[in-house]
Amino acid sequence: MKKTIFAAALAVSAITLAAPATADVGAGLVGNTVTLTAADGAVTKIYYPDASNIVVKAADGSEIAGSWRVSDNTICTTMGEAPENCTAPIEEAPAVGGSGTIEGEQGNVGWTVTAGKDF
Repeated sequence: MKKTIFAAALAVSAITLAAPATADVGAGLVGNTVTLTAADGAVTKIYYPDASNIVVKAADGSEIAGSWRVSDNTICTTMGEAPENCTAPIEEAPAVGGSGTIEGEQGNVGWTVTAGKDF
């Protein structure tokens, strides 16, 4: 399960390349949920309640707390015992209503950003 959650976090990192530009690459995440749908249909949701915490709801329904931060134009996340993971430099930030597909090692992952906590 930790691999799934970690993979989800990596996938979230990639979504930021396709949404409208803002000065703070993490601003559109605060108070919102990112839903990731894997190629096999598994759904993982990541809620960003504030500018430093996340709650990840895995496909099996379990939840894990973590943290996140913006460093220049990257988003860095830490979940459970996993080491911090930072995105590649981000040019455009995610926003509510944004969606797309990320090509990954385990197949394509669909993503959407919805307003509020969506689980």
